[in-house]
Amino acid sequence: MNTTVYLIRHGDIECADRIPGRMTGMHLSDHGKKQARNLIEFFKDRDLDAIYSSPMDRAVETASVLAEEKKLQIQICDAFNEIDFGDWTNKRFSELESDFGWKQFHFFRNGTVIPDGELMIEVQSRMISQLQLLKETHEGQSFAVFSHNDPIKSVIAFYSGISLDLFLRITIDTGSVSVLQFDNESCEISKINIIGDFQAYWERA
Repeated sequence: MNTTVYLIRHGDIECADRIPGRMTGMHLSDHGKKQARNLIEFFKDRDLDAIYSSPMDRAVETASVLAEEKKLQIQICDAFNEIDFGDWTNKRFSELESDFGWKQFHFFRNGTVIPDGELMIEVQSRMISQLQLLKETHEGQSFAVFSHNDPIKSVIAFYSGISLDLFLRITIDTGSVSVLQFDNESCEISKINIIGDFQAYWERA
């Protein structure tokens, strides 16, 4: 029996010029709210048995629109949280341009230690472990996971069999959907980074 997992990145936020990390109070912008509403069209004719979300406001706000439409409760799951950016949290990207560790983070993602933060391999481990548990819980069903850019990339990298050092080649836009199909033996990544006019996309596919 196939189990379908929809990995959804939260919508656009108001302060996109800095690293939000695990800061509270980072809410969706008007564009982000529109992206959240777009999900209703995508899931209009698709069954959904459960919705899980990172505890971050921006993820929960994105999930809440679909949860209301599908009449499902949002189940908060810490394993799907944003990467802990430690001392880089709330720093403007422009402030980090001369930071050697920040530069290294973009080329050696697998081994770079964020000051007082989380290793990328730790992010991948918690994401995959939780997905494997939920896959068993929802065998033969479909569920959505609302998370963040790097955590979703780490999942795609894992099931693609590529190194975390190469996962920046993957694009996961705000408000996008990526789709995993599990059977008893394997995982197929059927769609990555679907955005915009979902209905038109699927009609062309």
